[in-house]
Amino acid sequence: MALTELAVRSAKPRGKGYSLSDGGGLLLLVKGNGAKSWVLRYWVKGREKRSGLGKYPVISLSDARELKNAFKRELAHGGDPQGRKKAEREEAARAETVKSATLAKIAAEWYAQREPGWSLSSRRGVRRMLDKYILPSLGRRPISEITAQELLVLFLGIEKEAPHTAYQCKGVANQVFQFAVTRGEADSNIVHSLRGTLKQKQTTHHAAITAPKDVAALMRRIEAYRGSDVVRAALWFSLYTFQRPGEIRGAAWDEMDFGARLWRIPGHRMKNKRPHVVPLSSQALQTLALAAHAADNSPFVFPSTRARKIPMSEGTVLLALRAMGYTSSQMCAHGFRALASTNLNEQGWNRDVIELSLSHSEKNDVRAAYNHAERLPERREMMQAWADWLDGLRGEA
Repeated sequence: MALTELAVRSAKPRGKGYSLSDGGGLLLLVKGNGAKSWVLRYWVKGREKRSGLGKYPVISLSDARELKNAFKRELAHGGDPQGRKKAEREEAARAETVKSATLAKIAAEWYAQREPGWSLSSRRGVRRMLDKYILPSLGRRPISEITAQELLVLFLGIEKEAPHTAYQCKGVANQVFQFAVTRGEADSNIVHSLRGTLKQKQTTHHAAITAPKDVAALMRRIEAYRGSDVVRAALWFSLYTFQRPGEIRGAAWDEMDFGARLWRIPGHRMKNKRPHVVPLSSQALQTLALAAHAADNSPFVFPSTRARKIPMSEGTVLLALRAMGYTSSQMCAHGFRALASTNLNEQGWNRDVIELSLSHSEKNDVRAAYNHAERLPERREMMQAWADWLDGLRGEA
């Protein structure tokens, strides 16, 4: 017997759930708490199935009958109403997931996954690019809705003030968008379409020889150098310690801690204005002994040949290299750093240890205040191994 709107409205709970039939498989389910909903019973290949049509009174009796009829028509034409409804629910859920997948959320998850494998300086640098440049304007947007044009406007704005930073930000964005694509939260990596839109990173390389056979030749030329003993000592010290030319030529005896075998460079003499310590190998200490004999009681390790109370001039080591036959495209005073960095990396030393030894700037001020003596045992080992490697080449020469 078909139901009436009054019968549906008047159906009361009975302690446990029960159903009322409207015919044609349409049922009104009445739960123990009085909640009512519509269910359609139907059969596929002799097997009974059920499909929910909605809650009463949101779905009225007449609405439920229309939904029943539409369901059966679709079924009669070979459709799959249950499958369609499931697909619609899944699509709605996916759309909601995509909507909640903001650039900030995806970037945070990407950062958390990659961060353990980065050095401290890399972590700080990436965090700064995200927090200062990329996320403020686009972080709250669903990543799937961000356009290539929006990214281009962002990067070009950064480029006006800091071209290299814009180039780095584009690289970070590329990795974040690719991360989203692999997880199904973005259809494509739109950063790929921005290739060639920013100025390429410009890198200035100091002239340097790096091949071991050329380093051996350099050592032969230093040994044969006919200039002053002070300059020859500065050349050897540059090779063994690979610090900046200004830091070497201005080295003072009161910076040398012979007991600890350390060269303690005060912050005011450093490029980054932070103190730095350099472990001294046995060979570097021998070089200092030779320099002490040639320095003639000067407060500086490598004094000027004209006045012992001032350090050697800025161009002294460069002129010595030219006198030894090296052109401006082959070797310069700064080239000792590239020479060491290249070979130490090729020898497999930890990159962070090399960077610390080179005193490359640490981005974080608080961290940097305590950074100048970080990983000292590893750096001591590396500096001695470096000097031993050079002496091996020297012996082969």
